[in-house]
Amino acid sequence: MTNRYEELIHAFEIKLRKLISEYKSLQIQNTQLKADLDRKQTDLMIAHQEVLELRKNYDHLKMARNLGVSENEKTESKQKIAKMVREIDKCLALLDE
Repeated sequence: MTNRYEELIHAFEIKLRKLISEYKSLQIQNTQLKADLDRKQTDLMIAHQEVLELRKNYDHLKMARNLGVSENEKTESKQKIAKMVREIDKCLALLDE
């Protein structure tokens, strides 16, 4: 009977060693996966910041493009402003009288 117990204990020890070995292997793999995850999260944050910066630049370009008017429009705008200034000057002159 003691021989049977020894066989059971020996089989248990083998299974326990195998389990401990797998546990250590999984711990190493888990550590590596955590490091990979940290790197990926950092890469993702950098990419997100780049996307935000590109969107901001795109919005600025759109705004600049919309503000960019033709030479003809500039001339017309200057003439309208000059006309308004003359009218304001006339009003001020009338108020001074």
